[in-house]
Formats: sequence, C-alpha cells, structure tokens
Amino acid sequence: MAHTPVVKAAVALVALIVAGTATACSEDRAAEDSSRTTSPDAAECREDLLACARETSIGDLVPDDPTEATGEPIVLGMMNQENTPVGSFPELSQATQAGIDFVNEQLGGVGGRPLELDVCNTEFSTEGSTACAQRFVQAEVPAVLGGIDVFGTGIETLADNDIPYLGGIPVSDQSVTNPISYQWSGGIWGASVAFAAHSARELGASRAAIVYGEFGPITQAAEFGRDTLEALGADEVQLIPHPIVSTDLTSPIQAAASNDPDVVFVLTADTGCKAAFDAVQTVGLEAQMFYVGACASPNIIAQATPEQTNGAIFNVEGEIDRDSPNPDTELYVAVVEEYGDGLDPIGAGTVTFRSFMNVYAVLRGLDEVTPAAIIESLQGQAETPSFMGHPYTCDGEQFEGLPGLCSPQQILAQIDEGELTQVGTWIDPGEEYPG
Repeated sequence: MAHTPVVKAAVALVALIVAGTATACSEDRAAEDSSRTTSPDAAECREDLLACARETSIGDLVPDDPTEATGEPIVLGMMNQENTPVGSFPELSQATQAGIDFVNEQLGGVGGRPLELDVCNTEFSTEGSTACAQRFVQAEVPAVLGGIDVFGTGIETLADNDIPYLGGIPVSDQSVTNPISYQWSGGIWGASVAFAAHSARELGASRAAIVYGEFGPITQAAEFGRDTLEALGADEVQLIPHPIVSTDLTSPIQAAASNDPDVVFVLTADTGCKAAFDAVQTVGLEAQMFYVGACASPNIIAQATPEQTNGAIFNVEGEIDRDSPNPDTELYVAVVEEYGDGLDPIGAGTVTFRSFMNVYAVLRGLDEVTPAAIIESLQGQAETPSFMGHPYTCDGEQFEGLPGLCSPQQILAQIDEGELTQVGTWIDPGEEYPG
C-alpha cells in the first residue's frame, strides 16, 4: 500500500492518543491472572443492571423497572475507522452500541423513543471522513458520535452545518480545536502536561527529556510538556524525536540519558512500549520514567519483566480504588458483558462508552433533540458528573488552544509487580499548561 510510513504513523498515533483507556478498567485484573475480565462487583451488577445503575453518575435517569423504548427512533451518526487493513477499531462502535441497547431496553430511551446508531466507516482517508459527514448532514442527524477519525476532515463539514461532533478518541487537530467538537478525554496532550506537572511539583525535577514519535499531534504534545516543565522551573528540557515507525528506541533513550535527566517521558505506544522498556534497561537509565497509559495494558506489561516496569508512572483517565470500586466502571463492565457481543471490557471502548453515556444524559434533559439544543446544553455544562471520568465543563476554556476538551484531567498511576496504584489526585492540564 502507498504511503506506508504515514499509515503506520497514524495507527501509532491512534494508540498514543488512546493513552489511558486501556488501563482505565484494568485495575480489577489480578496481576497474576491477566485473562480475568470480570470483577466480583461487576458480576453482581449484571444480576440487576438497574439497581447497579442507580448507584452511578446516571442514577437520576434510571426508572423503577426495566422500560423498553418504542416508537420512531432518534438516529445518531458515528464516524469510525473499521474493516480497513491499516487499522480497524470496531470495539469503539461496539461499546457504543452496547450502551444504546442498554438504554433502549432498560432505561426507556430518550423521551420514550429508542436511539439508533448509524456507523459510517471513514476508511482511513480524508475523502472517507468527509463523505461520512456529508451523509449525516443529508440524513439530518442531530449529532455525530466520535470513534477514531485520524484525519478529521469530516468535522469541518459537520461544523459548516452546525452539527455537533461528540466524544470518541480525540486524534485529529479538528477534534480538539473545532468549536462544535466536545471531548471527554485529554488525549496525548493531557498526558504530557500531567507528566510535566507531577515531575515539577512533586518530584522537583530540574532536568527532563521527552522522547516522542515525530508526528503531528504527538510533536505538539511533547512541546506542551516542555513548555509546562519550563514554566514550573525546570532548568533543561530535551525534546528527542524519533521516526514514528521505530521499533528500536535505544538511540533516543541513550540521547535522553546523556544529560542525566531526573525524569523521562516516553510518548510512544503499541510496539514502542516494549521497545522503550528494553532500551531503558539496556542503557541503564535510572531516571523516573513516564509512559502513556496504553503501555500499561495487560498484554503489553506481560511482554516485559517486572524489573523493566516497576516504578514507572502511567496516565489514566479514571480513579483507581480497589477498596471502593467505581460504580460507573462496574456498570460499564456489566453492560458490555450483557450487550457487547463478546467485547472485552478492557480497552479503548471505555472512551466511547463514556462519551455515549454523557451524551445520553444530555439528550434526556432536552425538550427537543436538535443539533442546536445539544450544542446549547453542552455549552452550559459546568462541573457536570462524567461517566467514568472527571466532571466536565464545555465552555471551550478548559485547555487553552484546545477548546474541544471538556475534561482533560488526568490521574497518574505507578506500577509495581504488574499492579497499578494511584499516585496523588486529579491533575488538570488546562490549569498547568502555561499557554
């Protein structure tokens, strides 16, 4: 296929911007049993989904008894990349569909009407993204849900027609900067700034290195991390790019080690995670290491030794508390097991499910489901509870330069013998980034 480096770069970018999603629900997996996907609490939740849902952030929307929606459906569009050889992410629409089935069969839909999901495959192209958006414009849908759309050109078409683009995994520049885009994730930008804030404020880091795949938003995120570190008093920050398709990171890690840094951020994912773990061990780098949350997914950690990962810090987008599991997370796992058609609850589907449940709560508050009403409602949300996430505000001012981020906040977690433990409380990248 032509443009193979670009294809690989974009697929790697997707993995990076997923960031903490793979770990957001992994805290219930025992380190020695990576095949277990259901916690006891989630299993109990599945026995009575409505009782479980009443304990969550959507508790006020739960009826006394299971209520099935009837009548003319409300159609929501969804743009996602599926069934393509360069990267397919059906789990994102599958998780959203599970949420819709739960809402339609148990919660009475919206105003008694069922929701219907119309998924359009962007086919990993600018033309495909635009074509999907044009299809939804013609269908007069009230909103389009996000999955993964690397190029984001369709968002511009939606904006031209005042149709909101809601949630998913923010990958493109348009997804975080267009005023009709509303996102419940901080993406790679939030991760980098959170690493910087923790390094400066909690670790007193003076020298830092940021190793990153040289590609569009990843480069920008590395620069955001550098600017934050310098604003918080770091004396020296090295930016060390490498080709996005690199599978051996020894050279950039050696470059990072050359100035004896206190902290090193590695903005890479997928095969780059294991490459980074190996390189750090080979070079003998003793700095505090930070990796994006995708590198803490069970299948990646299983490829490394405890010596390679112990003490490393990762970003996640949900709190970790084994003594008091998050009711939202338990409901998510139970719903996916009931309606997800075999979908593994651990993975990127957490982000689209979170987005859908937040959208559902907004729709339930409307007298009429129209694009204008949805946009007006979202713009008025302030410190609103977010399903499996930090409370959100969609005034466009939560992260300077990235108005699409309604809740960029991050949690950091440190790994020991394969188990993640939360470090500190929520970090707000929008407050930390100097702009």
